Amino acid sequence: MDLILYNPLSKNNKGNVQTHKLIRYYKKNNIPFRLKSIVKISDMKEFLEKKQEFEKVILLGGDGTINRFVNNTIDYDIKQDIYLKKNGSGNDYLRSLKGFDDLPQYIMKSVFDTGQETHYINSIGMGLDGYVGYLIEQSPRKGQFRYFFNTFKALVKYIPEPLNLTIDDKEYNFKKSYIVAICNGKYFGGGMKVAPDGNISDEELDIVVLHSANKLMVLPIFFMLYLGKHRLFKKYVFFKKGKKVKAAFTTPQISQADGETYYDITSIETMSSSKTIHLKYFE
Repeated sequence: MDLILYNPLSKNNKGNVQTHKLIRYYKKNNIPFRLKSIVKISDMKEFLEKKQEFEKVILLGGDGTINRFVNNTIDYDIKQDIYLKKNGSGNDYLRSLKGFDDLPQYIMKSVFDTGQETHYINSIGMGLDGYVGYLIEQSPRKGQFRYFFNTFKALVKYIPEPLNLTIDDKEYNFKKSYIVAICNGKYFGGGMKVAPDGNISDEELDIVVLHSANKLMVLPIFFMLYLGKHRLFKKYVFFKKGKKVKAAFTTPQISQADGETYYDITSIETMSSSKTIHLKYFE
């Protein structure tokens, strides 16, 4: 028997469509299953331990749903096969997983200067990226273009800040930084290929900083992000790989980890947790 976990809090109606579509598939093929809302499970580890009859767990949801699942099972050796199914908008981690799910994937951990800690599996960022995430949370606008729409909106208001970046004990300083994105996967923002060389099955992080450009220059860079061609703007886009990263702004920012927002964050320290999870792509 298979367990289908879905997120009823998804803000995109496409999520409900995909859930019903999957249910029809199971019924049509006479595959036994149980449907369960992920938000009704208070202790995921305890729930999975008691439900050994499930051979597969199908996780329906975007990056935020995956993030919730990972954080709730971080200390648990999952016995069931875990599959991810595209659901609604976003699905950036799923883009990295497709075709590359033969090996387990590393889970990253992060500590904020506020004392908060979290684990993430796709990306964490600060600056304009976090502000865009905040606007998306507040926006009634739905659909795959909402990230791009809110990026324009954020860019008008956002003031670039000095950034101090430490990667494996080596310091880098930027006087005028818009975004620092620290990535495990390749994509963020609904399909932007921010880290073209990202590898979810190794412990290295890909660090990308957009800096020094005026706001008119930032726009074409964002266009090229969708193609993963922003390397062309070498003067304004910094790339580096590393295993231990600290990013510090001079004033509090909004941060995001797998699309989940954190407020009043001045610095982040992040690295691999050395823990893995084996997620598989569900066609």
